[in-house]
Amino acid sequence: MADGFFVTGTDTGIGKTLITASLAWKFSKEISKICAMKPFATGISEYSNKFRSKDLAILARAIELEEKQENLNPYFYPLPCSPYMASSLLNLPPPSVGYAIKKFKLLQKKYDYLLVEGIGGIMVPLNTKHTLLNFIKLTKLKVVIIATPKLGTFNHILLTVKICKSSGIPIKGIVINKMPNQPSKIEAEIPSFIQEFTKLPILGVIPTLNKFKINESTFSKISKLININPKN
Repeated sequence: MADGFFVTGTDTGIGKTLITASLAWKFSKEISKICAMKPFATGISEYSNKFRSKDLAILARAIELEEKQENLNPYFYPLPCSPYMASSLLNLPPPSVGYAIKKFKLLQKKYDYLLVEGIGGIMVPLNTKHTLLNFIKLTKLKVVIIATPKLGTFNHILLTVKICKSSGIPIKGIVINKMPNQPSKIEAEIPSFIQEFTKLPILGVIPTLNKFKINESTFSKISKLININPKN
């Protein structure tokens, strides 16, 4: 049974994919059979013939994903909104948490380590009965929470932490992404205040990357700034 963790966040567009890819790249140097999946994805359109989801394509740049796309990304909707809303607007069946978990367990048995990237925030609706939270609980993985230092982040982080704890979901720690290269006094102090309030480790603070390519150099730069041991 593969070890691993789940990467979630306080919002969409905060860097979950790039951080997941960077950690997958780093861990692949010491773990031979490693995999990364994104169970639910949406977007403006299909990214390519090989990968419907651009996020999955980025993960594939970090490690060789030989697995079938339907196992790595069971659900993709070509509309940039929550999976449930996208499925409704496109008149398509919504995601089934049970089916997605089957794919997760298939990969978990096949690999030694499995990283799972979420979509949006932890309460994103998947269907009328389930949110991403329900899926995370079934994986029984620890979560890494990605946040940014923007205004309102305290509320977003504390809400995410509270619902994880009340749902019995273990938290590995928090990563602050997109820290300005010249942060204000307030922005610079946010990580320490978050740690004080949540009593959780700040696993890393990543500066804003204004110009970068999706390649090993970027993965290496980001992964060096995150203190995560894949073994615990």
